[in-house]
Amino acid sequence: MNGGGRNPGESRPARTAGSATVEAQALLPMIWADPQHMPEQLAFFAVRRFGPRAAASVARRKRNKPAAGDDELRREAIAHGTHMAIADGAVLGGPFIVLMPVSFVAALLSQARMVLELAVLAGEDPRSERRVADLLVLQDVYPSTEAAAEALREAKRRPPGGRGRIPRRTRWSLIVRMAAILGLVGGGGKQSTFRRVVSTTPIVALFLVGMVLPLIWVPALAVIYRKNTLRLGAKAVQYYTPGAAGELLRHRKRLPHMPSTAGVAAVLRVFALAVVPFAAAGAAAWAGLRLAGGFWGTCLIVLVAVSLLAACLWFVRRRSRRSVDDEGRSPP
Repeated sequence: MNGGGRNPGESRPARTAGSATVEAQALLPMIWADPQHMPEQLAFFAVRRFGPRAAASVARRKRNKPAAGDDELRREAIAHGTHMAIADGAVLGGPFIVLMPVSFVAALLSQARMVLELAVLAGEDPRSERRVADLLVLQDVYPSTEAAAEALREAKRRPPGGRGRIPRRTRWSLIVRMAAILGLVGGGGKQSTFRRVVSTTPIVALFLVGMVLPLIWVPALAVIYRKNTLRLGAKAVQYYTPGAAGELLRHRKRLPHMPSTAGVAAVLRVFALAVVPFAAAGAAAWAGLRLAGGFWGTCLIVLVAVSLLAACLWFVRRRSRRSVDDEGRSPP
């Protein structure tokens, strides 16, 4: 309770883990209101909300490590951005598939913040509208900043929030487009029907498996997000600081570094929660329990029910811990 003398700018980093998720929920109504300009709205929002924070984060890193060179600061920015994309995207998407749009937008915002921090390290203003076009180019939405700037002229800067009640087909196409920008499915340009079906197969498969075993999304998305966020980071470094990406790529396998104890604990936790539903289904079969559909129907029912229960408990525990942390860090 003695936080009266705390600098508000210093309280932000402690709450960074939850900020992209909170901001994603604020951004989604704007996307629902202007679905045809989803990437543009996301880029506008990221620069507006995360530009000042990116500048503050870089200043804080330089203050904490005055002897650090630009290469080290870039590696730290990418490592942090990768952690945040995994935490805000993969973890949220894992237990609750219905939150997939929030999960994807949170991951995209985390990646955008990383890009803005790399822009700051290159001497660029993260609050400038030019960074909006930069983001769209780096995300492969447009081939050049000129094409991006042309498209931005047609997009509203602050569209009135929609209620999220848009046609299902439009909502699904938005989710697929978000997945394409994140690198979960094939590219976003104009595609034939066959290529579009093939490119969306992975996300459909993950969705179907995730309905039965929700926590499968955690390790699957974590691996994909790590790979593609590191790729985006290297691309942003090359974009803003030509020639500097070589040093970064030599250290790529060490990014992001995760403390061994925390990493092992996270893996064991996910493994345990994934095994429990199968163990429960096996126990029900061994005990001769029959609910519906005979042996296999009972196993499937128990598997799905226990998996969803474990996911719900995991999700509630994570949200309660986040709420407690946020209350403890909030200024009085």
